[in-house]
Parts: sequence; C-alpha cells; structure tokens
Amino acid sequence: MALKIYLIGARAAGKSSVFDALAQTPEGRHFATKGPHRLGTVKVPDERLEILNGMFNPRKLVPAEVTFVDIALAGGDEVGRFGSFNAFLSEADAFALVVQAHGEMDGAGQLLNPVAQLESVLLDLVLADLEKIERRVEKIQQEVNRGMKQSLPELEVLLKCKAAIDEGQSVREVPLSAEEAKRINSFAFLSQKRLLVVANTGENDPQGEGCAELRAECAARGFEFMAFCAPLEAEIAALAEKDQAAFLRDYGLAEPVRTRLIQAAYRTLKLISFFTVGDDEVRAWTIVQGTDAMTAAGKIHTDFARAFIRAETVGAATLIEKQSLAACREAGLLRLEGKGYVVQDGDVIEIRAGV
Repeated sequence: MALKIYLIGARAAGKSSVFDALAQTPEGRHFATKGPHRLGTVKVPDERLEILNGMFNPRKLVPAEVTFVDIALAGGDEVGRFGSFNAFLSEADAFALVVQAHGEMDGAGQLLNPVAQLESVLLDLVLADLEKIERRVEKIQQEVNRGMKQSLPELEVLLKCKAAIDEGQSVREVPLSAEEAKRINSFAFLSQKRLLVVANTGENDPQGEGCAELRAECAARGFEFMAFCAPLEAEIAALAEKDQAAFLRDYGLAEPVRTRLIQAAYRTLKLISFFTVGDDEVRAWTIVQGTDAMTAAGKIHTDFARAFIRAETVGAATLIEKQSLAACREAGLLRLEGKGYVVQDGDVIEIRAGV
C-alpha cells in the first residue's frame, strides 16, 4: 500500500499549489478524488531500484509509492476546524503542514506571521484530539457508574493525554509505555502523527533563506523542515525531464521537490526500503527502521511470515557491484539470516519459507 501524506494548513497557505508541485509530471497531473479531496499517487524515486531493474530485466517493475492528499477543509480559519474531518485525517501516515512564507498578509487578512500560523494549525490538531478524548472519557465514566470497569486502563491513559493537552502539549509529546500506546492506538490521534513542515515561499526565495524564524521553531519542536516556491516547482515538474535539470540548477536546487519531500517524509517516519528481485518482478518494499526479517517477510506475503525459515540477504550496492546473485553467492557474500535479523536499508532479500 502507498504511504499516505496529507497536506494540511491554514486557509490560503498554498496547499493546492504544493499538491500540484508534487503530483504534476511532464505527462500532466495524476490525481483522483475522494469526496472534495484530491489524491495524487507518485512513485518513490530510487536509483538502486532502477539499476536492479536493468540488471534483471523483469516482466514487472514495482517501485514504492506515496499518495499525497490535498485536504479540502471548510472555509474560514476558525479554531477546531479539523474536528469534522477527524475520521478522514486519521487515515494519514503523516502530515505535511503547509505554511505561507511569502507576501505581507495571510489568508485571513492578517499580517503574515508564519510561526503563528504553524502554532494555530498545531492547536487545531490538538483540539480535535481533545474533543475525541472528552467524548470517550465521558462514555467510560458512564460505564463505570454502571459497574463496567473493563475500560479503566484505557481511561487512565486518556486522562494522562488530556492532562498533557491541558498543559499545552500534543499527544505526540506524552511519554507512553508500549502498553499505554497500544491502549489508545485505535484512536489515531491527529496530534500524535508524524509531521513535517513545508514553507511555501515566494519565487525570489526558492530555498527559504528568509524563513529563519520558522526554521528555528521547527528545529525546537523536532519537525523536519523544507522550503520551496510551490507554483515555481509545479511549473518545473511539468517540463520534460531533460529540461528540468537546467531550471533546477538556475534556482540552486539539486532535485525536484517531489523527491526532496519524499526523502523528508521517509526520515520523519523512519522508513527504509528493501528489495526483492527476479525475472518476474523487481520490487521495492517500505518498512520501518528496526523491522526484523520475519516481519519484513510478512510484508511480501502473510504466509512467508507464518512459515518463515531463513532470509537470503545481500546489500543492493554489493549486488550491483557483482552484477548477479550467482556471483555474490560464489564470493560468499550472500548471507542466511534468521527471523530476528534487523533488515537494513537497501537489502535485497529472498525469503525461504515452508509454504
């Protein structure tokens, strides 16, 4: 399944322009709709995968994918406006919070203050969570009054989260044990989700040099930060690939914004890629850092996890150097790893399972 990154932000911050920059290609925009929202699915660029594809020449190449979602919120910038979209927003793997960082006035007609805009959106996420917590706490308390006490452990964690929110924190900042986190996992709290910040700059500042205060605020909060001029990047993305590099160089940019944002999202979510290769298919798989071999096998097929025996593994760089699995095997570079092996970024894996 594609990684889902939802674009959120204050009114007129430039979410739609950012979406266009991410979903635009030389062939046009590729997006679908889900109600009033726009969804654009793009392939995760990975040079290693392209080289492996050339080596094995499979019948099918399957890159990892990311779906960007342009959230269509109701008009206005009133506090708490995320509440009515809580269920939809909870499906996100991460948020890209778009902040207006150009011009003199914001979308609400106030003097532009990017840091205040960031804080306002973060507050909206917290208030949406607080509303959900208060409803559930009230229901549990009613159950307790009727003698039903099975939800008391859950109540304890919810009250812990509520106390933190009352102190100005997000659910993300609440120190939770593994058991406590499990008890509230189904709530998918918005302020608990991983988040990166996108400064939508003017064309005269495509690298966000004028965003020092916002950049510092993001660093203090532990947020990944990136800056770009969304309309400019959308224009570049629409160019033929051979023409894009020259325009990027003119603006001092090394890569298209889609690539830069996906890399930032992978860092934010602590994601890595491993590969499976063969004549039928070369595919990239996305997993969280620290995933063991048996869990990774389950990403390929649930039966592989259930009947896991061993994982035959070699790094993509080594395989590319040796040019074949046979050459890696002859050189003693293919390793047999057990179910507890922690998969590394770039591993090429063949699962041996009793199925």
